[in-house]
Amino acid sequence: MNARSELSIAGVLIAFSLLNYFYLIPTQVVAEGSSPVYPALINTMLLCFSLAYLGEGIRAWRKERREHNEARPAGAHKDMFRPLAMLVVTGAWVLSMEHLGFIISTFGFLIIASRIFGSKSWTKTLGLSVAMPLIISFIFRGLNALLPEGPAEELINWILG
Repeated sequence: MNARSELSIAGVLIAFSLLNYFYLIPTQVVAEGSSPVYPALINTMLLCFSLAYLGEGIRAWRKERREHNEARPAGAHKDMFRPLAMLVVTGAWVLSMEHLGFIISTFGFLIIASRIFGSKSWTKTLGLSVAMPLIISFIFRGLNALLPEGPAEELINWILG
């Protein structure tokens, strides 16, 4: 894919996330009497990755603009790796959350997703992957909102009493 395609896909994903926030979650989830916490969490993750994808598209567009005489060396099969890999990883994350809980499944998801997006620093990847699920978990705990529980959440509950 060229940079223009990536920008278009990122724009569609961002628009979809905003549609979810302002229309689907309030009219479908809340109106049915369900808690909007889990859909809002998933939608927030989608929005964050879409914004990262937009940033990557802008970076690629600038690079193409600078090197407009050179063709991109990547073939069509390589261009589809990131979107397909993220689709598979996101599906696995959602499915694993029921069995592993939010913290462990999100830890694994963030490690794999950051590597897919090209992170080269294992220190930063591990730091982010440990910190973010714990921060989100404690924020939700403070709001008395439930997240899927697994072994890590049971350990935290046991430690905190």
